[in-house]
Amino acid sequence: MGVPPAAAQFSARTDVSAAGRYVWHGISRAAGPVAQPSLAAGLRVHRLSLESGAVLHYELDRASAGELSETGAGGRHLGEQNLWGQASLALGPTRLHVGLVRYMFRGDAGQGGMGPARNTTEVFASLSTSSRYLVPTVEAWWDVERVRGAFLRAALDLPVLGWPFPPYAFVFVQTEMGVNVGQGPNPARPGELANFAKRGITHFGLGLGTEVRAGRSATLAFGARSQLNVDAATKADGPGRTRDFVVWLWSGITILLGGDPRNGQ
Repeated sequence: MGVPPAAAQFSARTDVSAAGRYVWHGISRAAGPVAQPSLAAGLRVHRLSLESGAVLHYELDRASAGELSETGAGGRHLGEQNLWGQASLALGPTRLHVGLVRYMFRGDAGQGGMGPARNTTEVFASLSTSSRYLVPTVEAWWDVERVRGAFLRAALDLPVLGWPFPPYAFVFVQTEMGVNVGQGPNPARPGELANFAKRGITHFGLGLGTEVRAGRSATLAFGARSQLNVDAATKADGPGRTRDFVVWLWSGITILLGGDPRNGQ
């Protein structure tokens, strides 16, 4: 006789990733190596999932004057921390997410970094669906504090190779496009912060990644990403410097601390 599944399932995980560049909404915030540890916990009841967590962004090299950095010149420490929460609803292969992110900056504005005056909050909603070959996602982000405008992101993940025997491995291609709707300069509020220079497409991204499942609770991942910059804000690479095209490497490990790995969020 089968045992009925539990009404509620708890899960927790920790992630540590490293990359040669920190890019947020297509905007490069640090041009050197960064480490990003995070912790998340969630509760799933049937089709509804509730999840929250925290992410830290550490810059690993000491930035010099004029280099792109959240911490500022001479810094080699925490540049940003994020707190987030979301609710997810699964409807067959389709998943709807809604939530918010609180951004808190720990850099020295006097040294060219990003200080607490840049703290802000975004709410977001995303819709994704999975098929045998494609996983399209559409996201909407709305800054409700410092910028007060919307940013859209469309992404498409394409699995290209799967190894069906332990250790399980997957290779995938990722593409994305960003569109600024209202996070540019606001003539009605000239003192308001802007993320982008103008409305329209901000960037195009293309990446190649690999995931390897090591046992039941750990996943290793690594890959490369590239980005074609369109908006002046995504082209910025430090004071007086711009780049139309950037490439960087990334890697990470995810460890499941609790819950069923088959039902991870």
